[in-house]
Amino acid sequence: MLAEAAKPLAKTGMQATAVAPQGQATDADVRRYWGYLRGFETAKDGELKEGATHAKYYHDKQWTDAEKRKLKKRNQPEVVDNLIKRKIDFLVGVEQRMRRDPQAYPRTPKHEQDADVATSGIRYVCDQNRWDNLSSEGMHHGLVQGKGAIWVGIKPGPNGNDVALELCDPGRFFYDPRSIKPDFSDARYMGVQVWRDVDEVKEEHPDKADEIEKMVDGSASPSSRISIPADYDQELQWTDLDARRLRMVEIYEKRLQPPMMKAVWYFCKFSGVHVLQSMVSPYQDEYGQPDNPYLGWSPYIDETGTRYGLIRTMQTMQDEVNHRRSRALHELNNRQTFSNRPGSVEDVDKLKAEINKPDGHIEFNAGEWGKDVGIVDRSNQLKGQLEMLQQSIQRMENYGPNPGLIGQGGGVADQSGRAILAQRDSGMTELSPVFERQRNWKLRVYRAIWARIRQAWTAERWIAITDEESDVQHLPINQYQMVIDPQTGQPRISAQNVVAQIDVDIILDEGPDTVVMQEELMQTLSQLGNTPPQLWKVFIELSQVNRKDQLIKMVDEAMAPPPDQAQLAAKMAKLEELLKSAMVDEKIAGVESKRADTIAKLLTAFTPQAPQTHEDKLTGQVTQLPAAPPPDINAALQAMQALPLTYPNPTIGQQDQQDAMQPQMPQGPMDGGQVQEDQQQGMPPPPGNALMGQTGMLPPPGGMPVGP
Repeated sequence: MLAEAAKPLAKTGMQATAVAPQGQATDADVRRYWGYLRGFETAKDGELKEGATHAKYYHDKQWTDAEKRKLKKRNQPEVVDNLIKRKIDFLVGVEQRMRRDPQAYPRTPKHEQDADVATSGIRYVCDQNRWDNLSSEGMHHGLVQGKGAIWVGIKPGPNGNDVALELCDPGRFFYDPRSIKPDFSDARYMGVQVWRDVDEVKEEHPDKADEIEKMVDGSASPSSRISIPADYDQELQWTDLDARRLRMVEIYEKRLQPPMMKAVWYFCKFSGVHVLQSMVSPYQDEYGQPDNPYLGWSPYIDETGTRYGLIRTMQTMQDEVNHRRSRALHELNNRQTFSNRPGSVEDVDKLKAEINKPDGHIEFNAGEWGKDVGIVDRSNQLKGQLEMLQQSIQRMENYGPNPGLIGQGGGVADQSGRAILAQRDSGMTELSPVFERQRNWKLRVYRAIWARIRQAWTAERWIAITDEESDVQHLPINQYQMVIDPQTGQPRISAQNVVAQIDVDIILDEGPDTVVMQEELMQTLSQLGNTPPQLWKVFIELSQVNRKDQLIKMVDEAMAPPPDQAQLAAKMAKLEELLKSAMVDEKIAGVESKRADTIAKLLTAFTPQAPQTHEDKLTGQVTQLPAAPPPDINAALQAMQALPLTYPNPTIGQQDQQDAMQPQMPQGPMDGGQVQEDQQQGMPPPPGNALMGQTGMLPPPGGMPVGP
């Protein structure tokens, strides 16, 4: 896998130091690599065998050959009640439900807009390489065989170089045996050893075709042409003549690089004594330094540095369950007989055979059944075996994913989603180190993916991103175009989404189990009953489910009346308002009419009358009568103030028309600094006939109040 990635990088010149002379491996280097591989196989022989045994336990192969021979000899069944597989599969499922997407955050303010580009790029690579499946397989490898590893590199694609992910076989992955950290960060070398077809190797390395052919035709040196079966003595075997295969080793070693004497990663691919490819690591980390593309993790490491998974702890309990179940079944299927009188049973073997038959017939010559001849009572032994079997099963249930973690604790059916999450978190406390180390492994994989993106994506391209289930968008990467600078007016090149210039941090999104939270929200909404629908939005806002806006929009659409009904309701409300306004205007008009009659009578009563004369009929003398007293203007004004004229209340439509037609009055002093306050403050009426005003006519009904 490394050769496919290294060759395109060297051809495109992406890593200038990849073909430097100091990167070439010498014969001494190959001998040292041989020592690394043999040292690993010697020091980790117990770890490799234990991992292979645990893999067999997972695949129902839990009886050894010696145990099978003993069981067959006494006709005891080989019972396998595989509780380990259920535990491992459940933990892998927990990892799937706890899986979080990577998220990029800017390291500087100028990269805030670029963080979304980095996030989309990483998720695109994960989708293209089916990272979900690889992550689950890596979790499975760690839980079963004690270590999981993945290769994060670059391979040529249809649109240029692409980031590639490949999971490593734990049985073929080797590393520095002195490493004791769960993330292999203290390992000075690691790699893989694989068997490849000769023709495939010759196709990848045509310049080494003659040497490769010599290794398989028997004309090579003895150290490189030893041919024995493929499953034995791997430290000496390099060729399989029958299947025409070669044992290939790909190793990354961290050693000092002259002349600066700085430790960097070197890569070498060889078979036997033949170096097929060697160079400084063509891959770069986030700081531009040569990087190791292999990333591993381990759930547990003991005091000797041996890496192991969960099956080591469960193996003895699983053996006890299998042995006791097999023993109990053997006890139920067989009977032990006794005879106190010699000659009471002619053929003992026939008697035993008939006892074990469902329709068997037992004959004996003399004595009493159950006293002289009968079956040995072994019910106490069988009861003890069954009780111990139940205890063994209970111990297995309480280790790892217990009922609280599985969500099968007491009263779970009546608990809310948060209560189930709390119970599950309590059950996961025992396995927190495992999930934390696996989470750290995934985080390192995401960061390595981003480093490979910055290194491989140098040309223009488009990637498809999916924000929602039905929303697919295409994001441009490394887009360059000619634009006119608005300040200088000169053309310049504008760059968009250049990944090599983006500087971000990669983290994992944290959040609750959305499936359980959605179930809790569904349960809450179903129990609302007569609660007003407006409160549904409050519950949705307080929850932590995804797509809140979409849910709130659905609630609004459900609460909204049909369009025709809404228009009819609006018209009815408008008509009702007009009717109420008309009734008010009618009442006001009646009052205004009465007030107008009263004013007319007051005007008549207080209007000055012409002087009157008296003619004496006898004498014919005309005399002028005394003048009538002048009208009491103050009394008339008091009566007018008691009966003012006011506007009727306008309707809403009239108010809208008045507001639209009424001009804006200027603010501040008017008429040479004299503020007109006649309409704002109570002023005494002007002299003369105040009722007539300047026009000599009465103001129209409903005008401004006369007087104060």
